[in-house]
Amino acid sequence: MDLPTEAEIVIVGGGIVGCSIAYHLTQRGVSDVVLLERKQLTCGTTWHAAGLVSMLWPTPTLTRLAKYCHELYASLEEETGQATGYRRIGSVSLARTEERLEELQRNASLAGVFDVDSEMIDNQRLEALYPGVNTQGVLGSLYIEKDGQTNPVDTTQALAKGARSRGAKIIEDLKVDDILLDGDKAVGVRTAQGDIKARKVILTGGLWSRDIAKKIGIELPLYACEHYYVVTDAIPGLTRRPVMRDFDKGLYFKEDAGKMLIGWFEKNAIGCPMSRITEDFCFDEFPTDMAHIEPHLLAAMETFPGFGNAGIRTFFNGPESFTNDNLHLLGPTPEVENFYVACGMNSKGIAASGGLGKILADWVIDGHPSGEITETDVRRNNAVQTTDTYVKARIPEALGHTYAMHWPFYQYQTARNLIQSPLHQALLDQGACFGEVGGYERPNWFARNGAPAEYDYSYKRQNWFEFSAAEHTAVRENVGVYDISSFGKFEVTGKDAVTTLQNLSCANIDVDHGQVVYTQWLNERGGIEADLTIARLAANRFWVITGIASLNRDWWRLKKNLLGQTEITDVTTQHACLSVQGPDARRLLQHITDSDLSADGFAFGSGRFAQVANSTVWMQRLSYVGELGWELFVPQREALMVFNALHQAGRKYGLANVGLHALNSLRLEKGFRHWGHDIAAEDNLFQAGLSFTAKPDAADFIGRAAFLTAREAGSQDRRLVQFVLENPEPLLYHNEPIVMNGDVVGFLSSGMYGHSMGAAIGMGYVNAQGLNAEILESADFEIEVATVRHRARASLRALYDPTGGRMRL
Repeated sequence: MDLPTEAEIVIVGGGIVGCSIAYHLTQRGVSDVVLLERKQLTCGTTWHAAGLVSMLWPTPTLTRLAKYCHELYASLEEETGQATGYRRIGSVSLARTEERLEELQRNASLAGVFDVDSEMIDNQRLEALYPGVNTQGVLGSLYIEKDGQTNPVDTTQALAKGARSRGAKIIEDLKVDDILLDGDKAVGVRTAQGDIKARKVILTGGLWSRDIAKKIGIELPLYACEHYYVVTDAIPGLTRRPVMRDFDKGLYFKEDAGKMLIGWFEKNAIGCPMSRITEDFCFDEFPTDMAHIEPHLLAAMETFPGFGNAGIRTFFNGPESFTNDNLHLLGPTPEVENFYVACGMNSKGIAASGGLGKILADWVIDGHPSGEITETDVRRNNAVQTTDTYVKARIPEALGHTYAMHWPFYQYQTARNLIQSPLHQALLDQGACFGEVGGYERPNWFARNGAPAEYDYSYKRQNWFEFSAAEHTAVRENVGVYDISSFGKFEVTGKDAVTTLQNLSCANIDVDHGQVVYTQWLNERGGIEADLTIARLAANRFWVITGIASLNRDWWRLKKNLLGQTEITDVTTQHACLSVQGPDARRLLQHITDSDLSADGFAFGSGRFAQVANSTVWMQRLSYVGELGWELFVPQREALMVFNALHQAGRKYGLANVGLHALNSLRLEKGFRHWGHDIAAEDNLFQAGLSFTAKPDAADFIGRAAFLTAREAGSQDRRLVQFVLENPEPLLYHNEPIVMNGDVVGFLSSGMYGHSMGAAIGMGYVNAQGLNAEILESADFEIEVATVRHRARASLRALYDPTGGRMRL
């Protein structure tokens, strides 16, 4: 095939993901697509995938992708004439501990939200479904009847055939040497046979994606690891049966034509630097380290004794590409326009590629994804999370977490202490147990009375529960201080600074100096792209303040929407931030500042520079916990001095150190939203209960037209609702189904124990027609926890202090 000189879209990489994107682009009518594969289709990772197509994954996004894959794979053979080997055989997942059993039960509950049929079964049923299994030590299993498997190579070829039939050109044995740029825009690719100009370039290069992207200044958090499985000789009497996962041993079993494929996800995975991948790598594999895999073979014999009597036909060891959080990297890169990525499959490529292909194709064509992808957005990682040091340390651990317990509040052990608050040592000395978000170390809770500051994980009340309860109570009754130095802080200056921020923000930013505005940044569809505060320090000087988890995407959104003479500077590391909150906050702070902190002298929603403990500090009166309080932005070098002064003055008021777990329970009681969990790009202000922030008469902000359209529509069929359980014992985390009048109508986006409420609380979107306060009040609500439903009270208003009077005292 002659190499075209230009194309609408060029796809780099011919695995199942690249072919799926080509298929879906052409299905949408974009036929001018060229896919380039360095060797042969599937020759990197796709060809040696196990081909499992599960219905249920640990997150709603992945579950939606997997469900679509089943629908697609079931229809491909009829459409293209290419056999795929797809068949629905079901799956069973074993639990050997009470905690694993609860995890599977919670998964079973989540399955119901997405109409995935599942059931918890006993060992008698397990033995009937899977003859020859050793059920000793198995406490229960999750059975999903419609899980499936497919042949990865044949399925990829079917996708490619479908794409070709609608005009796509798929060219093998042609390596892409470089991505062509014009400034910060991708404009094509370079190959040994010539250049291809393109309006958009999509990277689906699997193992090679990190190196390809790095050439144009994009650091993707990808790293390859060895992944093993074995295939037996034919086993007499081995008939068709479900896929079996023995999570507590890290094993999976797949019957295929009378043979057994057995693979595993070990906790001590072996990293694979790209120096081990030769230039001519094609359908290659690595030597088998028998000492490394022997424990897994022995464990497999215990689960399925018949394996011990079978010969092994194939010992396979090949590289797969993983990410630092076991979630895909998807979407347009912020650094280079018109350049998209779809990589980091984490051994889920076969099960997710159909959905990924559709979402990315829609994204390229429509300018936005056709589903909620926040957790897989390529922009989610901060710079420190993309370094070579970080990915080499973290990603092998992340691979091992695939089949490990997915504990609430789990903290990775590797690649830690990379970014620390200037108060880190002081907080450590006072008993802080740290968690990491975005590469930043933050105190999650404080140990007391000589207890170790380390997690003892459980789905029940963890070892820090009472400590966090005391922190929570201190804020509600006295005063607490928590370190939020991790906040992203962007300084926006210039004569057009206010114009830039008005264009981005739904709230009115053109306020008096010293005012602090809570606002959202919307997309053209009215979805919430950012949730932040903006302080006006001077006529042409603003601070944009956002959370560490969204720092990178918010920075790039700001940078790409600058108007006129506007300059921006990331000042995140220049200032620590301490939040002092509680009924005694005013009295405490008045000891260390001469600024008037009275209700009339320092109004809620205002800020000023003031002397606090001999440091010039930006103080702003806001609260994310619903109490009287201030946030103090302190020059980093003076942070410890101010922190010590707070504690010295705070002795009189019982000042408590407060961690982020308590902050979460406090903000949930107040119904305060958390971007990335409760609100994101597919949620609008009315659904989220945040329409009060928008001031459409003040400026023509991005998303204003969509906001006005939603306002005119009036009634809502989707609302973010708060819940409190009647039973004080169950715990809520997130993803628990919401049941309204007996029907599942959504799931919780956030959950925590509300210590002021005396029970677990949560919030989540309810999907029902004509929702309003009266309907919610008259409905019977339950929250399903590990297959058991618990009565709950629903509210559109805050569960705690619904009028907001306490923080305005």
